[in-house]
Amino acid sequence: MKSYTAKIIVKMKPSVKDIKGETLKNAIDSIMTVKNLSCTVGCYYALNFKAQNQVQALNTAEKIAQELLSNDVVETYEIVDLKEV
Repeated sequence: MKSYTAKIIVKMKPSVKDIKGETLKNAIDSIMTVKNLSCTVGCYYALNFKAQNQVQALNTAEKIAQELLSNDVVETYEIVDLKEV
């Protein structure tokens, strides 16, 4: 088996109000002026695991993201990096 790392970002769907993002924007606005500021808050996950090959590693990362890390009703996820280490 080979060792892999997967990096996954989970954030709110564009159609869902991002309360944390709005709170962050308001906090930034209260201390400084930033033109055209918008904020999105999400979660970043770094996973290390073993798999037979790249396809199995991607399937593992997808299943973890879909079933454990994100709520598909209000969130999206993106596997931003998957590599053998």
